[in-house]
Amino acid sequence: MPPSISPQAPLYSAVPPSFKKLRLAILETDPELVTVCGTFADLFKRLFTNGTTEAEERAEKVTLDIVTFDVVKGFYPEPDDFDGILLTGSRANAFDNDPWILQLMQYIIRVHASSSARLVGICFGHQVIARALGGIVEENSEGWEVSVTKLPLDAAGQGAELFPEAGAEGELRLQQMHRDHVVVPPPGMHVFASSERSPVQGLYEKGKVLTLQGHPEFNEDVARSLVERQILGGKISEAEGKDALNRVSVKNHGGDVGKAIVRFLNGMV
Repeated sequence: MPPSISPQAPLYSAVPPSFKKLRLAILETDPELVTVCGTFADLFKRLFTNGTTEAEERAEKVTLDIVTFDVVKGFYPEPDDFDGILLTGSRANAFDNDPWILQLMQYIIRVHASSSARLVGICFGHQVIARALGGIVEENSEGWEVSVTKLPLDAAGQGAELFPEAGAEGELRLQQMHRDHVVVPPPGMHVFASSERSPVQGLYEKGKVLTLQGHPEFNEDVARSLVERQILGGKISEAEGKDALNRVSVKNHGGDVGKAIVRFLNGMV
């Protein structure tokens, strides 16, 4: 059965005169997860409110028209109605074969093959895009990767092109909250960042795909609450939890990644 079109109204759609409007569909892959600062869609709205400023400074004035779709319930956008399609994080496993995950993979393949819409994936979104396009996703035998983590950028300099703010430092620092990870990237996809625990932290295909394992949308309050939840649930040890809580407030590049995503949607990278 073909995906349904969501009747939901735009989440963020104030368009001042003379601004270029970019249309972004957020595919919520865990809509029932509500953090201390709201849903994933709420967090991305806040992130992109700041991210549009960079596009204004470097090129034309930009605003985002955001619409959310609950893909767990089978609601999808028509790809050509949007400039970009962003897949959120989720408590689900990207390597599972639940019907909604298989349907999502077919949608990703369709968008990648025949639409001008650009794909953006974060955490689960990063993993399921990688799987759909031919990569391999597995549970990490070394355990969870949580809190602010250093991600060295690739030596070829692609990371510096995508993230000029972080390129001078040679690394991204992002909040993490995952155990599953991409172990083999899709054919032809550029890996621009890695970590000690997860070798594929970011994927890029010019004009088509930008994904990250980390969470640029998490602020300190969200990250801290999720780490504490992991400790209480026994998913990470007290020692790992203490270390993670010590790093949760470390300055990171979440805002810079938000700006990079806007530049990507705007065709600037």
